[in-house]
Amino acid sequence: MNIYDDETFFSSYIRLREGANYNDLLETPAMLSLLGSVEGKDILDLGCGFGKASRALIDLGARKVMAIDSSKRMLEKARIEYGHERIEYMNLPLEELDRIEGSYDAAYSSLAFHYIEDLRKLLGDIGRLLKVGGMLLFSQEHPISTADYDGHWNEDSSEYAFSGYLKEGKRESRWFVDGVRTYHRTMGTIITTLSGCGFHADTVLEPAPSSKAIEALPRIRRELEKPSFLIVRAYRQG
Repeated sequence: MNIYDDETFFSSYIRLREGANYNDLLETPAMLSLLGSVEGKDILDLGCGFGKASRALIDLGARKVMAIDSSKRMLEKARIEYGHERIEYMNLPLEELDRIEGSYDAAYSSLAFHYIEDLRKLLGDIGRLLKVGGMLLFSQEHPISTADYDGHWNEDSSEYAFSGYLKEGKRESRWFVDGVRTYHRTMGTIITTLSGCGFHADTVLEPAPSSKAIEALPRIRRELEKPSFLIVRAYRQG
């Protein structure tokens, strides 16, 4: 079962997103800063969640959005709150993208890649669906975060301690509930795998909070010491 279909996790996550949060203040603005024009384009939204980004892409002029997620609860919320005639919501794990067909101008993915074990297969499937020159824009938890979820802050010095960076593979942690599974990869593995799957990465961004973000959510100041997000923009090569 997708962890987002767990009732406790789902309700806790939705409550988190209703207030000032890292996604709205940091990750989403950074993603949009790299998006460029989507006017008239066909776009994949991979791990679309409750559909906020899918609808934003339509509002920015996308011709069509194929929004894919493996969580039934998320898609139910997406269809109710962010439904649109030019958005098709599909209940499908990203591990099974090889089941769909089509040709898309861009793929957008917010905070989903770190849940996927086989990055090479995922990127291969995305490359098959993208037109030559098509853009892949994705965010994920930063490898500093995925390396060791038992990492901790030294409150006296505002320093962050972590370990296990070079030990790649499965991680399990508690986030609202026990047993949240993600996969850790180093920065080198991420970029090298992109290249090996026919993508050229032109931007790698580790976003820092603005003064307005810090004012809205003071604890986000910690992002100046340790980034939570990694954002990559890449293009499919011919």
